[in-house]
Amino acid sequence: MSYVLRIYLPALIAGPFALYHTITTGLWPGVILLWALISGLGIAVGFHRVYSHRTHDLKPWLDTIILLFGTLGGQGSSISWTAVHRGYHHPHSDTDRDLHSPSKGFWSAFIGWYWRMTPDTINHKYAVDLLRKPLHVMLHKRYTGFLWTVVAALAVTDILLGTSTLSLYLSALFISLLQDNLVNTLCHQPNLGYRNWRLRDNSNNFWPLGYFGWGQGWHENHHESPARFNFGRRWWEIDPALIFLPLLRLGSRYERPSSRA
Repeated sequence: MSYVLRIYLPALIAGPFALYHTITTGLWPGVILLWALISGLGIAVGFHRVYSHRTHDLKPWLDTIILLFGTLGGQGSSISWTAVHRGYHHPHSDTDRDLHSPSKGFWSAFIGWYWRMTPDTINHKYAVDLLRKPLHVMLHKRYTGFLWTVVAALAVTDILLGTSTLSLYLSALFISLLQDNLVNTLCHQPNLGYRNWRLRDNSNNFWPLGYFGWGQGWHENHHESPARFNFGRRWWEIDPALIFLPLLRLGSRYERPSSRA
């Protein structure tokens, strides 16, 4: 079994129960905040824009924060995520080498591709810059153990203090996983959404995932200019990830000119 599935499948099973608990007990504001940090700052900004497309060169303190929140997203290590995105998705979009293209079927893009995402099948040299960073390498090697340790620590905290921290985390994780895997599937359907550029792949702009998926639903726009931080191009294509841009500019050594909104 893929090491990602050891997190992904339990999250899909436990997530709906955790989400129900947080909603019925009035904890949903905490879920929204944690989802913003994990899905927005960690995955959409960190793993996607900063690590995969190198929009910014982060100072160590911000790199550590973003790396930890992204790792909590349950989508693999920063090194694996970046290697898949750089080496397989963008250069071979919607071909046989694109691991999560829906051309292989909806469920293959939504979950089936995780069976193929193993350390033996992914060339991690596509993320060679991250392989030079000790913390990234450590969390890559101990990815599954790190997340299960977090889950165990939250569970013990809840038992001792009577809190619901594990439910908050599982709820945010569940929403994030659903959202990002829907981007893989719905934003590469040729007859869904709309297109601004008519690229050769099947990427499209799907507004629900643009507004509520941290801008990643403006997907064809992103494929047209991968290094651009702002995925929106028309006035109504608002990219919520821009709320993190001041933080990135504060905590970055360098901002790639082509990434500027």
